[in-house]
Amino acid sequence: MQFNQTFTRTPRAKGAGCAILDDSGRILLVQQAKVARGSWHLPMGTVESLENPQDAALREAREEARLEVELLKFVDAYLGVYEDGTYVLRFVWLARAKSGQSLNLEPDEEIMNRGWFALEDVEYMYAQKELRMHHTLLAARDAHALWAQDFRSS
Repeated sequence: MQFNQTFTRTPRAKGAGCAILDDSGRILLVQQAKVARGSWHLPMGTVESLENPQDAALREAREEARLEVELLKFVDAYLGVYEDGTYVLRFVWLARAKSGQSLNLEPDEEIMNRGWFALEDVEYMYAQKELRMHHTLLAARDAHALWAQDFRSS
């Protein structure tokens, strides 16, 4: 049992997002235009006050990926820390784009690029320090494993 308060970390912020995979198992990443300019991450953002994390994940997919998605399965919650020392708990769902949509590559104010990447490419991007956060790699691995186990087409 952990009764020592040094083991306790209270998140002061919440984030939610999607690991959107296509039928071949590639994961969608977006490239930042402002915050951490040039780095890649999952479509993800802040859970607003009184907002349900699932709704925030769907909203972020619309805003950052420009896709309407279906949440397939909860992947995990990842504890991170901002540069100011604030802890953030990020909720991630495995998702797929609803049918009939294509990826819009036009840049906007927040996102300069969007792309589909094989898990091996995401691993390489992490090694090259091109991912915004360590949890991007962790969530990509976890989501890909869930996809391969439960959703890969035969």
